Amino acid sequence: MVRTVNELLREDIPRIDKNDTLYHAFKLMEKSGIDKIIVLENRVIEPGKEVKSLAGVLTSRDIVLKLATQRLSRTTPSRVHVSSFMSFPPITIKPGATLAEAAELMLSKKIGLLPVINENNDVLGAVLKTDIVKLAENDDTEVRTIMDTAPVLARTTDRVLKVRQDMLSTDTSFVPVLDENDELVGYVTIYELAYAFVKFEDIVPSKYRKERITHLIVEDIMRFRPPKIRLVDTVSQAVAEIMKKGSRGAVVIDEIGKVAGVVTIDTLLNHIVTNKRELLD
Repeated sequence: MVRTVNELLREDIPRIDKNDTLYHAFKLMEKSGIDKIIVLENRVIEPGKEVKSLAGVLTSRDIVLKLATQRLSRTTPSRVHVSSFMSFPPITIKPGATLAEAAELMLSKKIGLLPVINENNDVLGAVLKTDIVKLAENDDTEVRTIMDTAPVLARTTDRVLKVRQDMLSTDTSFVPVLDENDELVGYVTIYELAYAFVKFEDIVPSKYRKERITHLIVEDIMRFRPPKIRLVDTVSQAVAEIMKKGSRGAVVIDEIGKVAGVVTIDTLLNHIVTNKRELLD
């Protein structure tokens, strides 16, 4: 029997109204541990009767992309609406669609969440890219055959604005951090960037932001103890390490402990779609 979206449907994805504040949305991300939110709006179906319908999707990447722009530089997350940040129109899928269709759609559109709607356009929940990647939890393919051998890297002393630009321009959500001796000391995901910008914009008065944002460096926001795997490890081990850390990827280290590459959620999804389609059937 063909595996369908309904098998991985998540009903616990946070939901929010498009008129709620960005600060409220980010609090939902923190509480749920899911940095993707379904955005709803009131729709009049007949006089005196309204229903909640899908308006868009809000992710950490949306926040990072828009929060530091000049247009919003004089606002705070507690005063701007979700509607100013969400991606729309949202890309959706039906519960009866195949997992292969969902995986291919996520890969081609570079999205991590697919709202699932029925024939009446009611939101049933969503499918997360990470849940599809978990299907490879028993895959014995060696990570050296699928890893990115030229990943984006950051230094502890790099400016956060530089890392933001690097991550957005390369569509990367996971960056290993090296110290002055080229030793791996941490990592930054798109969530850490979003968290840093939300806190910064909410705390620092607008007249000081332009100057102070340039002093924010990677060491101030990075996470320590990065998920690590070896060249001889398998996709199964990579998936386990990434999920254990709640990360977007893992660093692949060579025989002397240096960075050889990275395996990310996107790397794994591409591997499944390209080489392990049987996992989706």
